[in-house]
Amino acid sequence: MPLFDRYGRPVLSLRIQLNTTCNFKCFFCHMEGTDINGEELTPDEIERIVKISHDFGVNKIKITGGEPTLRPDIVEIIERIRRHINGNISMTTNGTMLPKIAKDLKAAGLDRVNISLHSPDDERFHFITGTWMLKRVIEAVRSANDAKLTPVKINFVVLKDLNVKDIPRMLEIAAENNAILQLIEYETDREGESSEEYRKYHVSLNPIEEEIRKRSIGVEYNDLHNRPRYLIRSDAGLVKVEFVKPQRNPDFCAHCTRLRITSRGEFKTCLMRSDTNIPFKGITEENVLKDLFRKAVALREPYWKPGDEQPIEESDNGEILDLK
Repeated sequence: MPLFDRYGRPVLSLRIQLNTTCNFKCFFCHMEGTDINGEELTPDEIERIVKISHDFGVNKIKITGGEPTLRPDIVEIIERIRRHINGNISMTTNGTMLPKIAKDLKAAGLDRVNISLHSPDDERFHFITGTWMLKRVIEAVRSANDAKLTPVKINFVVLKDLNVKDIPRMLEIAAENNAILQLIEYETDREGESSEEYRKYHVSLNPIEEEIRKRSIGVEYNDLHNRPRYLIRSDAGLVKVEFVKPQRNPDFCAHCTRLRITSRGEFKTCLMRSDTNIPFKGITEENVLKDLFRKAVALREPYWKPGDEQPIEESDNGEILDLK
């Protein structure tokens, strides 16, 4: 049976950060809430914590980084997780290693991938990621499909005055590759809202979602965070578009069912908080780990609550998507 926090939210999934190393340099990356390189969890430690979480009803795992495919033992880690989880195992990746290892990951037990692709334009892609690997990432989407790591989701962080204009082309790329396009709001914590970078690039997804909604021929909802997913027609065919709007969104937080694991071996109760992290690295006693798991669940708290919905002041209104 799953454990519930004080706000009635069950913990049904685990988000495991394998490393803080990445071959991209995306300026908005929150690195799953950590910013210090350190000793990484071993495959044994990862398997142990997955087994314990499964004992508490967790049957869904998301693998993240850094860039998780940079770990040479990534296939072994997936194999070990699959021993205890019969639900969905997915991974968020920049895709640069996928053409080489996609089939091995599938054979090990990985179900599907989210691939980060924040612009289809070479110059804008380089500005965002610090690399010229756009073609390789697009190749990764195809490799993931070939390996049946599906449905593939394309993660696209929407950035004001930078890549909003790319969304129509991204719809086509998603349709061409039978992928779900996930439009993600640039998010930060309360302190980060006043930063120059955030104010420069954050844009509300509401007008974009409204335009997509008008064109949709159907809508469904993702259980996680109650996110809408629209089915629309693009020039390249049908495509599903999902919106991830966490910033000052109490409804988003109210539907969160994840507990996070940092690469340093900590339970992390919320992406936006580090003051409630609970270290467990080096602990092997099952009963002690279970007690720490219970404590972490008890400390979970929605970051945004009712009353936090006030609009965020921006330097301008950003861009309105024109899909006509």
